[in-house]
Amino acid sequence: MIVGPVKRLAQVLRTSAWLGWQVEANWAEPWIFLMYAIAKPLATTLILFFMVRVVSQGHANAETFRFIFIGNTFFLYVTEVLIGISWTVFRDREDYETLKYIYVAPVRLLPYLLGRAFTRVATATLGVLVALLFGRLVLGLTIGVPGTNWLLVVGAVLLGLLGVLWLGIILAGISLVVARHSMNLNEGLSGLFFLLCGAIFPLDVLPRWALHLSLLLPFTYWLELLRRMLTGRGFAASLGRYGDGDLWWILALATVGLCALALVWFRGCERIARERGLIDWKTNY
Repeated sequence: MIVGPVKRLAQVLRTSAWLGWQVEANWAEPWIFLMYAIAKPLATTLILFFMVRVVSQGHANAETFRFIFIGNTFFLYVTEVLIGISWTVFRDREDYETLKYIYVAPVRLLPYLLGRAFTRVATATLGVLVALLFGRLVLGLTIGVPGTNWLLVVGAVLLGLLGVLWLGIILAGISLVVARHSMNLNEGLSGLFFLLCGAIFPLDVLPRWALHLSLLLPFTYWLELLRRMLTGRGFAASLGRYGDGDLWWILALATVGLCALALVWFRGCERIARERGLIDWKTNY
């Protein structure tokens, strides 16, 4: 009795993932789209590399740039997936005017959105891998230490990615009940997370009030865990009291909490959107 719903869910995820690829890559040949997906993280890496060189005037050491490099590289998942899921709602509702058809089809919106996020996850993963190889082979950064368990690294990445996905669902719920120009809210939150979670700025230089906010974000613990696994040392003194196992537990509990919150929140937003007739709302101009 469980096989049928699971098989149906897999079909919805697969079909919506295929649709996501068609929507995202329809403006170019596949190889051009892949070049774009690769060029973006490489350009960001080079910009940060020269900024560190110029701004520090040679005073920043290799560890400083390695801290920035790892944080910026893996934060690509947040910017791509977080904004991508909520942007799907706006595009389907107002650009393509197809969101209303999801509701008359035998498809639930939540798995549809998760499937649509697959393309963003895939392109972000490609960008992360290319950036890591570029940092290791071209910039000469030490990515990984003797004894690094790469399977655990992959597991940590996937666990953090689950948190990103569920937070994206929360923002998608908000997108169902707000106008298109509220997309700035989603982009602003991504920028706020970039500042607070220690992607490029060490937590210890943040003001006390900002540090308290940072310690509430699961991405803070995620990036610290990845840095420890890939460099063999911790970077944030504020998280020094936590061992690697503690970071795993905090990240796992935060992911479960985000999942529960996202399911309740999205269902509530979806109910409001249907009651108020916002499924085919047009707010673009």
